Amino acid sequence: MASKAPAVWLPQVMFESALIVVSILVALGLDEWREKREDAELVRNSLTTFLIEVQQNKIRVEDAVPFNQGLRQVLARHYFDDDVETVDEFVSMIESYSPAALQSTAWDTALATGSLAKMEYTVVTALSLTYGLQNRYQLATQTGMSNLTSPQNLSQDKLRLSFYNSIRYLDTVTSLETELGITYMEAMSAIRLAQNKLEGELAEIVMTPMKDLSHP
Repeated sequence: MASKAPAVWLPQVMFESALIVVSILVALGLDEWREKREDAELVRNSLTTFLIEVQQNKIRVEDAVPFNQGLRQVLARHYFDDDVETVDEFVSMIESYSPAALQSTAWDTALATGSLAKMEYTVVTALSLTYGLQNRYQLATQTGMSNLTSPQNLSQDKLRLSFYNSIRYLDTVTSLETELGITYMEAMSAIRLAQNKLEGELAEIVMTPMKDLSHP
């Protein structure tokens, strides 16, 4: 009788072992599915935030361009006419300049959450170019104004030189603003394409468990 014991228990042990293996595989599959879905939703939220921020920055730049270009023309006219006599007059004109206040919260958040690493190369490239150019603009406006309004550069004997430098500075700034407007449009296009593709992928991910259940 003892010799028959393994034959009795062996099928049950094999069945239970198979159940354990299947359970593990199912759990791993569900974990992978859940991770893919969470990653896709993270990227979707990040793309939405990027689109909103880029649109807002684009509007701010567009609002700043007309005044800054007009200020450049005013300074150029005074420079060529040589009709500004005091440093105070020059300072009152140059201090009317106001750069666009641009945000980069979406970029910082995407880096912190890791969502940027989960995006497609094309959209990451577009966003990198956009925020890189934006940083150049912000640096130019900060350092440029500091140099123009530095006390060592604001003297009567350097007045014409100050006008000349301010015109060159505004040439640089308005050129960057024009370039930013184009870059923002390209970034928005890349984001929308990525969103459309992601929605299809997310729909496929959501349907995956249902397909698996219908095809055991």
